[in-house]
Amino acid sequence: MKKTFVVVVIGLIATAFIIPFYIPQEAPYLAKLQLILTALITLLLPFIILCLIFAAWITRHLYVKLERMNIGGINLLFHKPDRIFLNSAKAFLETKRTLYKIEEDFDNFNETLDSYFATYQFFRKEMTILDSQNSEQKKLYDLSSKIIAKLNLFLTEHQSNYRRWYNQTVEQNLIYKLQDEGKEEVKKPPHMMKIGELQKYYYDYDEIVNGFKSVNSFFRAEVNEIIKVDMKKWERE
Repeated sequence: MKKTFVVVVIGLIATAFIIPFYIPQEAPYLAKLQLILTALITLLLPFIILCLIFAAWITRHLYVKLERMNIGGINLLFHKPDRIFLNSAKAFLETKRTLYKIEEDFDNFNETLDSYFATYQFFRKEMTILDSQNSEQKKLYDLSSKIIAKLNLFLTEHQSNYRRWYNQTVEQNLIYKLQDEGKEEVKKPPHMMKIGELQKYYYDYDEIVNGFKSVNSFFRAEVNEIIKVDMKKWERE
């Protein structure tokens, strides 16, 4: 197949040089060839790319699945918006286990917050292709609004405080344990702790864990009812 691919590419390029023989013009062949070469030099890169794409396509080295395209800020949709939205959302959520199940002893909360914020941005962008006035798309539009509201509330309550505590703890490599009479320095440095152990010293640990579990319940119950994700793959044997 690779040999066929190379042959096709060479054939396409060679055809461009053979064409002048069959152009009925008064100009001699060299003049015609010069015109062709000038055009090829001007469009050399796009011409070669098109040849490669076409050759790859006819030799089965290329598979193209185009659902949408953006030209000058205009979105061209090749499928129904609700279908595009569902396909994109499902593929995105398949990699976001912490939205459905947080494991506080193993998951790094700082990275989980990054994942939640990325999800917030994803749905805020993807919902723009949906028409809230369309009965079929309104259900997905409303679900996106709920997801954005839920994540926005969680991030507003917990993101800034936790990141400030986590970054300072890591930078100083020093951690304190809060007690009734004040704070006490923990002799074991943070870099010697497992992430689950370290996070338990966060002063609002119970609150942020409850926040994570609230998001989990929402995604498992409401989101997964519409955007079906196989949650069983995240279960420990």
